[in-house]
Amino acid sequence: MPQIQRWYQGFSYSGNPQELVKQISEQVQRHNLGECVPLLRVEKGAKSRKQFYFFLAVESLQKGNIPTEVQSTLLKLPFFKYPIKGSPSFSYEQIKSMVGVAHDVYEYTNNIPYQLVGELTCDRPFDLRETVVINNSFIDIDAMSRRSEELLFWLSALGSGTWESFKKGCEVLQLQEPKRILRRLRLLGHIESSLDGKRWSATPPSLVKINSQLNSHEFILCGQRCISWLTQLKEYTNIISLDQPRGNAPPCIRLKVNECNRIAEKFPIIYTGDVSSQLADILPDLVGWQYCLRSIPGVVSSLYEWKRFDGNDFVERTFQNETGMYQMWDREGGDFPRMSLFYEAQTNTWLQGDWYGLRFLALHYTNRLLIARYDSTKARLAIPFSQRWPELYERTLVLASGLLPVYYETENKIWLIYENIAPNLAENLTKKLYVNCEEGISCA
Repeated sequence: MPQIQRWYQGFSYSGNPQELVKQISEQVQRHNLGECVPLLRVEKGAKSRKQFYFFLAVESLQKGNIPTEVQSTLLKLPFFKYPIKGSPSFSYEQIKSMVGVAHDVYEYTNNIPYQLVGELTCDRPFDLRETVVINNSFIDIDAMSRRSEELLFWLSALGSGTWESFKKGCEVLQLQEPKRILRRLRLLGHIESSLDGKRWSATPPSLVKINSQLNSHEFILCGQRCISWLTQLKEYTNIISLDQPRGNAPPCIRLKVNECNRIAEKFPIIYTGDVSSQLADILPDLVGWQYCLRSIPGVVSSLYEWKRFDGNDFVERTFQNETGMYQMWDREGGDFPRMSLFYEAQTNTWLQGDWYGLRFLALHYTNRLLIARYDSTKARLAIPFSQRWPELYERTLVLASGLLPVYYETENKIWLIYENIAPNLAENLTKKLYVNCEEGISCA
């Protein structure tokens, strides 16, 4: 029985390589040609207004035979005016060295014409930019807190959805900056999201044990919330609702429960134990965390402008294969970078992760002194805002109390202060992140 074969047809073009990729992608998607044309490869070093080669991958029963639906739609574009003469088809091995380092090993299999286009979008939940607001005098914390909890009620009822649905929910409730809202909900254990940030799901309602200075059985409620069973829950236990420090997330629900099994029998709530300590034990050190980051294949550095993080800010520079955190900018300009990525030179790999995590990793690679201050009398840990930890490690701190950090400004720094942090938790995490932790929260 004949089998489908993948082969490449080459073309030359003088123009904008990004526009070429964009328009070909749109045509493939518009005419549903993904099964016939699974991907596109561009010559290494392709630049605007200079001639370059590109190769269209085609899947057909016979090499050199372009399906009719591709000829009648896609090949009508002006990009395909000049096919490479004398070679109706190429194999991947024949063009591998020509299409650049980014394509040497990785063989695309997704039904999109050029995988990088699907990944490189400015509207990504992971791609935050640093910001801080210290003065809360103009914020109506009560109103913000109520709307944030309404969002959690709605997300809980929905169960899961797309990034677009999440943004729509925030818009309806007049909650700004949905990317940051999603991050806060993840820190609080209410929401999880896919690695590419395109989907979210509410976590099951859970009782999370926290350390209590009164040595009582104290818990926080994480995950889905329902007004009806929250009301009924008050009949079985003492519930305390605490607004988040800036009102920009759902209130922390604390419970004092002597018999967890009784609550689990009456309500759809899972007992998960001391999640903060559990996470601290199983999380890898910083190097191990780096190995777990998602790699982004197909980045052709010559197609973009780059800014590299120098320890304080992003500075324009020519990409020279140096390890570090980078912003990727369109050559035509724009208000925001396409993506923020971390480049690891030893493996020639681009990595994607949460913005603060990538910045923290970059600080580590520049041998910046990473610090923290611990207040043993009040069980508080302070971290410089400029050295905010990767999200999973910060989540471990947040789940120790159910509260997001307080912003505290000294003469020299802005600090993030986390409550209810046991000494062993602080020691465990700071060692894994190579952070120098000292006693005394007022150091600046």
